[in-house]
Amino acid sequence: MSPFEKVNILLVDDRRENLLALDAILQMLDQNLVQVSSGAEALKYLLKHDAAVILLDVEMPDMDGFQTATLIREREKSRHTPIIFLTAISKTDVHVSQGYSIGGVDYIFKPFDAEVLKSKVSAFVDMFKQRHEVQLQSALLKTERDFVSAVLDTVNSLVLVLDSEARILRVNRAWELTTGYTLNEVHKHYLWEYVDDRQATEAFLRSGKSNSDCEGFWLTKGTSRRLVSWCFQVLDSEVGTDRHLVITGQDITELRQHTEELENFTYSVSHDMRAPIRAIDGFTRILIEEYASKLDDEGRRLLEIVRSNTEKMGELIDGLLALSRLGREKIIFSVIDMADLAKNSFQEQQAVDSPNRKISFNVDALPRAYGDKRLITQVFQNLLANAIKFTRNEASASIEVGHLSGAGEDIYFVRDNGVGFDMEHAQKLFGTFQRLHAANEFEGTGIGLATVQRIINRHEGRVWAEAKPNEGATFYFALPSREQKKAS
Repeated sequence: MSPFEKVNILLVDDRRENLLALDAILQMLDQNLVQVSSGAEALKYLLKHDAAVILLDVEMPDMDGFQTATLIREREKSRHTPIIFLTAISKTDVHVSQGYSIGGVDYIFKPFDAEVLKSKVSAFVDMFKQRHEVQLQSALLKTERDFVSAVLDTVNSLVLVLDSEARILRVNRAWELTTGYTLNEVHKHYLWEYVDDRQATEAFLRSGKSNSDCEGFWLTKGTSRRLVSWCFQVLDSEVGTDRHLVITGQDITELRQHTEELENFTYSVSHDMRAPIRAIDGFTRILIEEYASKLDDEGRRLLEIVRSNTEKMGELIDGLLALSRLGREKIIFSVIDMADLAKNSFQEQQAVDSPNRKISFNVDALPRAYGDKRLITQVFQNLLANAIKFTRNEASASIEVGHLSGAGEDIYFVRDNGVGFDMEHAQKLFGTFQRLHAANEFEGTGIGLATVQRIINRHEGRVWAEAKPNEGATFYFALPSREQKKAS
């Protein structure tokens, strides 16, 4: 606060002539003199405004000065505001002591010396300004400390500090090395000038999703672009100045290239392995069908083992191919009737896996989703196939598909009363080839849930599970709501 800025001095007295007298004495201080005629008016004023000092008459109707001071001290905002009691009636030590005990800093008797009063009020005004200046400096230092901490905590990351209009104020060395620009070249320039998709970047910052990541191409000083995964944090000022945005990001250009190369390799290898596996399976079938009579029981048993394992290998390869395709296929967004999709998926899976089983299946009222219908169908098919499989030993199998409300997202779940699992192993659930049950208990390739996670991740959602052994399992997946998805 500048020494020349005016502060508020609150004058509280039920007599108009007393207020005018105080005003005349204090006019020379050149501050904002606020006059109120009751304790209630004083409290109302202090709800919205600060005061450097309060001059409070003791003898007032309805609410006297001591009662008013007590209520002022009960409020955090005005707890430490200096109060000077003024009185023309009670000069007893008891009243003076009461005034000091409830937080008064002085107790002045009328008639008072104008110069003395003016000096005391001036001293409290000066202290108020000094305290305000200290608070302002403290807030500025805190902002600087937050910036330094952000840089130190993410020394290998790209770090930028923006003002509330998204103009660049600070960048770190990693950002300069990645883009080729220096701070002097970009200072006060808008962030939009250095990203490939301005509209998406603006929308992400406006969304306020500081706990989410955004991927996009950032421009370099040359002709190339770098793929960056980034997020932001809002730093609000404690003194009402403009907020700042701290952006941290990782250059994932090479990582994405390696991932795509790995997916291409996996796809190629899996595709090439299908031919020899089919040949083994085909020749094994011929041996079983045409030469079984020439083999003894042990020979036929060994051929069945070869054929069974060949089928499993084929299923694994098909799963790997499907998983690798997910990273290559374009997502086509549309509105999806989730209830209808769940019902159709269950009917298809039951017809394939357990056409003769009686399963209690219930679908709650589900909100429509916004995503790729073909991929979300795979999610339901995998989750419902697991639910059907893991309830096969239940006398009364039950499967439910339901919905929970979330902040900016729709949460769907598939719940069953099957064998469940121990949550200590939950981290394995969505890994490729990870299984929590022995193959001789429940068949499977360990790719289904990995596929579910890959699909939900591509929709910028999340997936998780809850279960207890022998008490069933619930698998959840959350998708950004249609409004949230369009906003991002």
